[in-house]
Amino acid sequence: MNLEEQLFARHVGKNVLLDSNLLLVFLSGALGARFFARFKRVSDYKMADYELLVRLLKSFTVLLTTPHVLTEVSNLANSLPESYKQNWFSNLAALIASQQQPIGMREDWTPAADLVKSPDFAGFGITDAALCKLSGEALLVTDDYRLSGALKNRGIPVLNFGDLRKMQLLANE
Repeated sequence: MNLEEQLFARHVGKNVLLDSNLLLVFLSGALGARFFARFKRVSDYKMADYELLVRLLKSFTVLLTTPHVLTEVSNLANSLPESYKQNWFSNLAALIASQQQPIGMREDWTPAADLVKSPDFAGFGITDAALCKLSGEALLVTDDYRLSGALKNRGIPVLNFGDLRKMQLLANE
């Protein structure tokens, strides 16, 4: 069993925390493959990435998030073509209301005034500083190698989605 699998096994049934990009993938993929082609922010992803993310999330009970992540995700979704926005924002609303499967959402709020005091703020910005603060309560899954590397160096559990994608590719060969 490799390090990622061991880390994952320790957190099964607990909380998970997604960065903004992966939350965008999760919300977009639920609406179909066409969103990956029409939404520049997730165009580097494929439906297989969404399916991998769904399989991963099924192992957790709660998706933790922050107002900062939700705001970033909502703002980025404003670049969607008008014909896609209604469905996308309905999907976001359903997730926020915890009506979407496979996982329910819980929002954790830390005042920005507290986050800017963190050393993570200067290095990563406010959204990632909020993720760093919550990373002790959940397994953080990110596609940001700089963030995941910094947290791993501190001994904080983190999975990089890029590594999971590579493992998935190897498992399918």
